[in-house]
Amino acid sequence: MPLLRNACIGLVSFCLPLFSQAAVVESLYQVDVPPHAEADQSAQLAVAAKVMLERLAGAGVKTDSGPLADVLAEPTRVTRQVGSLGDDGALRVEFDPVLLREALGKASVPVLGRNRPGILVWAVQGDDYSRDFLGTSGDMGQALKTAGRYRGVALMQPLADLQDRSSVSEQDVVDASQDVLESASDRYSSEGVLALSVSHEADTWGAQWTLWLNDRKLTGKASSEDPLAVADELMQAIAAEVHRQYAVGGASSAAPVSGWQLEVSGINSVDAFANLQRTLQQLGMEQQPSLLSVEGDRVHFSVDFAGDRAQLERMLMLDQRLVEVAPPAAEPVETAEPEVLVDDVAEPIEPAEQVNTLYYRWR
Repeated sequence: MPLLRNACIGLVSFCLPLFSQAAVVESLYQVDVPPHAEADQSAQLAVAAKVMLERLAGAGVKTDSGPLADVLAEPTRVTRQVGSLGDDGALRVEFDPVLLREALGKASVPVLGRNRPGILVWAVQGDDYSRDFLGTSGDMGQALKTAGRYRGVALMQPLADLQDRSSVSEQDVVDASQDVLESASDRYSSEGVLALSVSHEADTWGAQWTLWLNDRKLTGKASSEDPLAVADELMQAIAAEVHRQYAVGGASSAAPVSGWQLEVSGINSVDAFANLQRTLQQLGMEQQPSLLSVEGDRVHFSVDFAGDRAQLERMLMLDQRLVEVAPPAAEPVETAEPEVLVDDVAEPIEPAEQVNTLYYRWR
């Protein structure tokens, strides 16, 4: 667990929205590298570059050859700023998103952007005799925040108020009671639900977890003398599952599907338009969406997306302000088929290419 040792500098808290926008990892392109007595700055930059590539392209991405190997060999080619975090040698490395996207595009690997599914953590700590909901200020609470930030996982924590405690018991978390936890999670804007049971006995930390994300369930456990090691193993497992479900592009994906259009109603202010545009720009597409028209409170965008309809809808659902609505009723059209004479032979005119349109309302 040396990569995370003392990496708690610049921690971010669990987010606590009840009704919110997408879980946007604002510090995604910033990596804090803990000090290593035996490592020089070039070695620390290589560590930061590896972590950065894994945040975007997954832990299984191949970096032994090609454009990504070049990034690891010379990280300064894709960095924007390198600074010291203190006298102990820790570094904060800020990477350039544009240069990274170019390298990942050349490598043809599936990529995640800043928009990521929020993971709501129902966590308890204790033993068979005494358990309580896990606080964020303790060792494991701090370790989860550190590891989540380090691995690019968007963690959320329930308020643990009277409503939560009347809906969920500590035993529900230990038993990973899916129906109970998912029902209690309805008040939060999260895509995933995590049941986490933590123990600390004889200087050994243990954790057992169950993650529900969309239609998939993931279970696991870990133990170590270091709470950061346990938290990091959990965060790596979650990050891998998020990448599996949400990453787009890559050589194995279909070519970008042109012809997608997005119609969004309820855009009645400059702020709403800017927020929608920012959401679309963070979908992880190689080509940015383009504005086609504005009609009253309705805006039309053209979207090229390296995936199918279900994947595109899943990415759009990351922003809770987008609510899918039914398409408008189609107007009646003439059914007569036009003809054109070619060499004195009547042939039907080829129909225009069909445009696939998704309809949403902004709230």
